[in-house]
Amino acid sequence: MEKVPGGDVPEQMAHQITCGLGIIEETMEYLNSIGRKPWRPQPLLPSQQLEEIVDILHFFLELVLRSGFTWPQVVEVYKIKHRENLQRYEKGKAGDYSWDKRGEKREL
Repeated sequence: MEKVPGGDVPEQMAHQITCGLGIIEETMEYLNSIGRKPWRPQPLLPSQQLEEIVDILHFFLELVLRSGFTWPQVVEVYKIKHRENLQRYEKGKAGDYSWDKRGEKREL
C-alpha cells in the first residue's frame, strides 16, 4: 500500500474521509427512503426516514468532533454562512446571480 497514492493517509484524515463518505452514503439512503426514484416511488415509513437522517447526523457530528474546531466556532461560521445563503436565495429569486462566479471566463 505504501506505493499507492494516499496509502499512507494519517489516521485522522482517514477518519475524516470515512465520515465524509458516510454522510454521502447516508444522504443517498435518505433520498431513497423518501421515494425519489420513479421506479420505486413509495416512501418508507417516517420512522425509517428518520433513522437515515440520524445516520447523516451521526457522521456529521463525528466529523465536527474530530475536526478540532470548537462548537462555538462551528455555530459562529454557520450563522455567517446561513445569512450569506439567504442573501443568495433572495438574489436568485430576483434573477440576480451576480454572486455566482462559476462559468465565467478567466484570463490565464
